[in-house]
Amino acid sequence: MNLPVSAPCVIHLNGPINAGKSTIGPRVAALLPQGVWIDGDDLAGPDDLPREAQWEQAHARLAEAIAALRVGTLVLGYPMDQALYERLHAAAQEAGARLLVVTLSPPLDVALSDRGERRLTPEERARVAEMYEQGYPSRPFSDLVLNTARLSPDECAEDIVALAATAGR
Repeated sequence: MNLPVSAPCVIHLNGPINAGKSTIGPRVAALLPQGVWIDGDDLAGPDDLPREAQWEQAHARLAEAIAALRVGTLVLGYPMDQALYERLHAAAQEAGARLLVVTLSPPLDVALSDRGERRLTPEERARVAEMYEQGYPSRPFSDLVLNTARLSPDECAEDIVALAATAGR
């Protein structure tokens, strides 16, 4: 499946830890002409920084990546709250790009389990539970919410690309 997506476009995969962002994101980018995958976790500051400082660094770099977008589709993966949504929406508007937010939302028990090769630490499990309490799996600004426990990663990617191909027409 390789559907045309009017560019430039930003597809942001939101969701709690272990929702499938790093698994599904590269698949989405691979299905799109000029698709580029950026894992927001790779943009965060060093582990010795306070968590909020790591988040701010990742948020700033995600906005910079959007600002630099001229053609193609940028697929981003990082948990998104209202403030980050507003920041990235403004960056996309400034760049003349569409922003689509896809929230990956497996049930909590699935997100707390070891999936694939990923083994969650006790700290990550605690953060997953906290993120569910904070509403990460059900953001009101989402263009699409996917239960990643019901679909394969490839099926999720195909659904996301289909949304991107039809949104905004």
